[in-house]
Amino acid sequence: MPEPKTSSKPLWQCPICGEKFTTANQWHSCGKFSLKELFSHSEPHVFRIYRKFARMVRACGPVTIIPQKTRVTFQVRMRFVSLYPRKSHLLGGFIFDRRHDHPKFHKVETFSPRNHLHHFRLHSEEDLDSDFAGWIAEAYAVGEQRHLT
Repeated sequence: MPEPKTSSKPLWQCPICGEKFTTANQWHSCGKFSLKELFSHSEPHVFRIYRKFARMVRACGPVTIIPQKTRVTFQVRMRFVSLYPRKSHLLGGFIFDRRHDHPKFHKVETFSPRNHLHHFRLHSEEDLDSDFAGWIAEAYAVGEQRHLT
């Protein structure tokens, strides 16, 4: 079976902050932020959860990790997962091209037939099990825009 085609359209780059997006002039808050700032109000184990999550994403292939004011996003061509540090846990959201009904997703928002945001919480590194490894790989493929054939 042939590989699905991904979009070859160049990414738009903000002339102010340099961030790249699949849509020209996409709204965003320009700024450069650090992981240190982002996790400054979190307990130490929250950053360890983040590090394990980031390693699992990197195992899928090249990724751009973008710390923002309130979250950290992961991007291949498009942004496919975000993590929001809290004091004692992480909130997160995967973008999938299909809906998943699973108890680990406490909310699913559908934006279009192939654009579904799945909300989750991570309280410990043990939460990052084989289910999450599979979802990370699936979301990574969405980040590559493999679902756009």
